[in-house]
Amino acid sequence: MLMFGKCKHLFFVSAILLTLSTMASANTCTEAMFRVNSFVNQDKARIDSSYFNDNENEWTYKYIYNTNGLSKQARYDSKEEGSNAEFFYFYYDTTETVLKNKGTEYIILNCNTQDTLCIQQKVYHNGRYQGEQISKRSTNYAISEWIPSLRHSFTGRWFTERILKNDTLFVIEYDNLITNSVQKNLIVADSTDDFKCLEYRGDDNTVKSITYKPNEKGYSISIDERNFHSEFFFVNTDKMSFPQKTVKRPKNTPKTSDFILVDLY
Repeated sequence: MLMFGKCKHLFFVSAILLTLSTMASANTCTEAMFRVNSFVNQDKARIDSSYFNDNENEWTYKYIYNTNGLSKQARYDSKEEGSNAEFFYFYYDTTETVLKNKGTEYIILNCNTQDTLCIQQKVYHNGRYQGEQISKRSTNYAISEWIPSLRHSFTGRWFTERILKNDTLFVIEYDNLITNSVQKNLIVADSTDDFKCLEYRGDDNTVKSITYKPNEKGYSISIDERNFHSEFFFVNTDKMSFPQKTVKRPKNTPKTSDFILVDLY
C-alpha cells in the first residue's frame, strides 16, 4: 500500500521520491500502485509535487531536480500557523564527505543486479546517521526493508513484500521485526474501471479509494479515506530533454537490506 502520509520528518520524502517508477505503460490502478510502491525509480517518470488535506489541515511537497534529471531537493510547506518551509537534500553514488550536516540529507546508491532493480539509501539528520534502506524489484515482486542505526535499533525495523498477481496487489508488512507484528493488505481493481482500485487494510478493516489519472504531462494518483485526501503528481520524463545518467551496475549487492521508516497515512 501507499507509503504516503503527513510526514514532516526525514523518512517521508525519500520514500515518495524513490517509489516513483514509470506508469506510462500502466493501464490498471493495481499495476500503478505496485510500481509506485516498489521503491525503485525507473527514470521514465518522476514526481513533481504532492498535496495532503486532513480535516482541512493542508501541506505540500515540491521536488526540485538537477540537469541530469536527478532529484536534488524537496521542499515541504504547511499552512499551519507559524510553520516554516523545510528542505530535504539528495546525493547520488557518493560518500559522507558531501554532507552539509544540516537538516535531512540522503545518500542514494545504485545496487542493481542483472535481473533486479535495487536502490540503497542512507539517511542523515543534522549530520547524524539515522539508518539505511534497501529496496529491490523484479517484474511482479518487490521487497523493502529498513534497519535503523544502532541507537535507534529498538524503534522500528521492518520489512515489506509486494506481490502483483492479475488485478490484485498483495501487501505483507512486518511492521516491527522485533515484535513480529504482521499485517496483510489487499489492493483490488475496480471491475468496471481500470483506473480505479480499493485498498483493504488488514489491521483496522479500513477501505481507501484510489484513482490513477493520466493527463497530457503524465499522471496523478489520488487516495481518499473519510476526511483524508492525498494526491501525487508525476511527469513523464521520456518527453524531457535533460541528459540521461548512465547507471553503472555494482559488482556485489549489499548483504544487508534496509528500509526507510515512513510515517504511513
